[in-house]
Amino acid sequence: MDLHCEIVTPLQVIYDEPVGMVQVPGEKGSFTVLKGHAPVVSVLSEGTIRVIGKSGHEKLFKCKSGVVECKNNKMVILIHE
Repeated sequence: MDLHCEIVTPLQVIYDEPVGMVQVPGEKGSFTVLKGHAPVVSVLSEGTIRVIGKSGHEKLFKCKSGVVECKNNKMVILIHE
């Protein structure tokens, strides 16, 4: 099973695809999530979310604050843009 990433704002889902890697601005520092990552829940700080899709294409999303949960290769990121 691939790592699946969903990025949600208060208004809409802005990203919902399988990915190769996601890097997020955690409250205590940036961290990267790959397939098979241990379960994690973290508060996000202001910064940039970097997503590398399955094709290798990079997408960047601005984040003012938010929360991320990753469990069983499913990553849900709730952000304020």
